[in-house]
Amino acid sequence: MKFYLRKPVFLFLILSCCANGAAVLAAETTTEKDGAQIEREAAKKELLQLKKDIENLQKNLKSTRKQQSRAVTQLRRAEKQIATAAKILRSTNRQLQQKNQQLKKLRRQQSNLKQNKIKQKKALASQIKSAFINGRQEYLKMLLNQEDPEALGRMLVYFDYMNKARVKKVSELQQTLEQLDSIDQKIQQEISELNILKTAKEAESKRLNSLKRKRQQLVNALTREIEAKSERLTELQVNAEELQSLVDSVREAIDNIDFSQPLEGLKSLRGKLAWPVRGKTLQKYGSRIAEGLKSNGLIIGAKEGNSINAVHYGRVVYADWLRGFGLLVILDHGEGYMSLYGYNQALYKQVGDWVEAGETIASVGQSGGQQKPALYFELRHQGSPLNPRKWLK
Repeated sequence: MKFYLRKPVFLFLILSCCANGAAVLAAETTTEKDGAQIEREAAKKELLQLKKDIENLQKNLKSTRKQQSRAVTQLRRAEKQIATAAKILRSTNRQLQQKNQQLKKLRRQQSNLKQNKIKQKKALASQIKSAFINGRQEYLKMLLNQEDPEALGRMLVYFDYMNKARVKKVSELQQTLEQLDSIDQKIQQEISELNILKTAKEAESKRLNSLKRKRQQLVNALTREIEAKSERLTELQVNAEELQSLVDSVREAIDNIDFSQPLEGLKSLRGKLAWPVRGKTLQKYGSRIAEGLKSNGLIIGAKEGNSINAVHYGRVVYADWLRGFGLLVILDHGEGYMSLYGYNQALYKQVGDWVEAGETIASVGQSGGQQKPALYFELRHQGSPLNPRKWLK
């Protein structure tokens, strides 16, 4: 026995299936959106928790700093001022580069428009001259040749075409002249803004140099203070202990947060990490820096202001000044792995920021009372220092 569905019933079933499919698709899309929203909210809470924990850590450090000498406190303040000035100067330099590129682009456009103007003027002049010479003769012939209607018609079409062509050329020339005028105004505006930026750069450069001179005086005062008390070893030990305490506190803060986006660590990247900065190694890992005290990292000499790049993908868990290490950035790479970057002139990231491998996080400096610009670089696992040379390419 055969069953036949009536056409309205058949259409109803098809529409019902489509509606159900659309409903399922809409439900899946909504679920995806809800899932993404939940992830964003979780990440936001994690970031707030991390920042709160690091802020508490900063407060503890501030209470410790009260016990530090006046020279150390003043040095910290001066080096943070230098960092601010360096960041402003970096931003100004970037704006200057952008403005110069924009000015070059506008001048290329101006040059092209001027060439177009010359070509259009020549073409229009040639067209007008030709029309003037030929037009009088052809028009006279047209008047005398009234007995030939077809010739008269063709001549009228020809003159109409020539007139339209001239109008078009005039319109194109007018448009070119208007564009030139607009470009000229933009060039003058860019030049004006460039001059303002150059003035700002000069003023900030002078301020930065003044701050550096003041800093050097503070470094000299701190050096004399340490030498007078014969406390060179004690100073280095205190610095190392403060860094260890900081690393332990940061680890504790990280361990207390169950991150929704866990990091994979560096275990598989031994010997594959890119150098954070190119330069001469001034101090090797494990080298003796004082009686009974060895270096936990590398010191890499480089030009002041050069970019310092993250060795691998990670999360910024500390970005501030620390005694002996100056402006310091610590990146968490997961699974207990961290990379530390000290002696910086300026920091370009803050706590909670995610960074990619090779991304600029700071600039080379000599903060922390150093005499020469360099980067202090450490790798740690579960709080213990690793030999960075075995992990870098």
